[in-house]
Amino acid sequence: MKNLNLKVVVALVLSAALMSGCGLKKMAKKYNTVKYEATPEVLETHGGKINTAVKGVFPAKYFDKKVVVEFTPVLKWEGGSYTCKSVKVQGEKITTADGTVIKKKDGGSFNWADVIPYKPEMNASELVVNAKATKGKKTIELGEVKLADGVIYTSERVARDEDLAQAEHGYKKEVLITEKANLYFDYNSSNLSMTQKLNKEEANKVILKKVEDFIAKGWKVKTIDLNAWASPEGEEAYNAKLTEERADAAKKYVDLFIEKLDKQKAKDQNKKYEEVKREYTTNPKANGEDFEGFMASIEKSSIKEKQAIINVIKSQPDKAQREQEIKNMTVIYAEVEQILEPLRRSEITVVCYEPKRTDENIAMLSTTAPDSLKAEELLYAATLTLDENTQLNIYKSGTKTYSDNWKFWNNAGYILLKQNKLSDATPFIEKANALSPNNPVVMANMGVIASWNKDYATAKSRYEAAQSGGISMNYNLGILKIREGDYDGALSLFGSTTCRYNVALAKLLKLDNGGATTNLDCVKPQTAAVYYLKAVVGARTGNTSMMYDNLKKAIEADASYKAQAKEDREFLKYFNATDFQNIVK
Repeated sequence: MKNLNLKVVVALVLSAALMSGCGLKKMAKKYNTVKYEATPEVLETHGGKINTAVKGVFPAKYFDKKVVVEFTPVLKWEGGSYTCKSVKVQGEKITTADGTVIKKKDGGSFNWADVIPYKPEMNASELVVNAKATKGKKTIELGEVKLADGVIYTSERVARDEDLAQAEHGYKKEVLITEKANLYFDYNSSNLSMTQKLNKEEANKVILKKVEDFIAKGWKVKTIDLNAWASPEGEEAYNAKLTEERADAAKKYVDLFIEKLDKQKAKDQNKKYEEVKREYTTNPKANGEDFEGFMASIEKSSIKEKQAIINVIKSQPDKAQREQEIKNMTVIYAEVEQILEPLRRSEITVVCYEPKRTDENIAMLSTTAPDSLKAEELLYAATLTLDENTQLNIYKSGTKTYSDNWKFWNNAGYILLKQNKLSDATPFIEKANALSPNNPVVMANMGVIASWNKDYATAKSRYEAAQSGGISMNYNLGILKIREGDYDGALSLFGSTTCRYNVALAKLLKLDNGGATTNLDCVKPQTAAVYYLKAVVGARTGNTSMMYDNLKKAIEADASYKAQAKEDREFLKYFNATDFQNIVK
């Protein structure tokens, strides 16, 4: 009896094992009837991520009621792989697992999605799914199925065409220098005497001497203005005539002074006076009484009763009574007479052009004797040539002659960034930042350096700092939006900007092929990158002429694009085309 029972138990176990194995083997045998739909069929990266989704469909009568199947998608490339998250599906009699239930009679489906962090080595790859089925204690591999082919990485083709910031040279080709001095007159007099009380004061003599020395430099005169005033206690008509005479007296003083200088110059150079006599314009102007100046001086004075004086004067119904009240005040307050005295004057204003070197001379000295130029002249010299290497040498010479001037360091780095020499540019820009911390011009370039080093968070903060300082960083911030995969945000920041590579790229990534083409056609210069992106547009729109013509131009301009095109899934459906192979072989 015991032997009989043992045989029954063994038979049942073997039967269960056979039944189990039979279900798994059947599923393995008919695994080709399971269908997968991958979205997209060719993977694509946006914002540094690859979003992928798969739908698996099981036919009726395929799925064993007691089987659990685990599906594990894997992205595989030469030399590496990335294992995605798994998904489980199970037969209707499984109660312990938590996967999607598939009924044997009707079949069913499951959905899977994952986000794969992008790496460049994934470009030539395959997304496959490995499935293993388990029933009881037995597990078998159902096999590997290809889901999607490679990764389109056009969103990574961001060009280094950021807006760079160059410090302004600050040089002015025309600079006007002005010097002023006063000539003073006695009460009711237009006779100019250098022994007059105020003309004898040392401070006034120093100021007048400064104007005379300024005229004596011989700089080209723009204008000499001679403005005359009278104190406001006199009769208005009389004061008007008086100030005309004072203006003429000042003009005579200036004319005689310049005539004396020119005659001495003629003598020193052994020339005739007419040969060296300078041309200039004087503008005498009679301004009448200086009532505003008087009231302002009273307001600033230390007279205790000044407010009462002001009120009395302002309350007079006409100018005649106002003039009389001012006269009365001079009798009562000695300080008022002291205020009136300096109002009786002619003001000499001499405006001259500061002598400037010619552009030719500045350009020559910038390369032969840069230390002989002022900082502004040397910075300006770099704008007189289109040759970037000459500009760079000028800026570098400035970092030696004017080592504490941030502009030279920034602009040397600016040129190096234009030449795509990141490692060479970095120390120059960092030095500029050390000399002028938080300078918006430097911050803009610091942001570009951070972006090219793939530190996009730092780049954004630096662009925003530059923007708050008045430097437009919308284009550069738009490029960061492309890298984030936010193409609407990028185009919003680009605004009305056209004919720029990254504008075209954003439009292409938004599936605006026409807008991309329009922008690419007007980019200057037409680079290898521009041609290649045009070829991508041609591939996407089925315009093979556009694709092949521009792909040839891209490879002619930069041979590295040949290897890229061979594996670029943008051209996947043309890989076996003879014309394509002839270009990339």
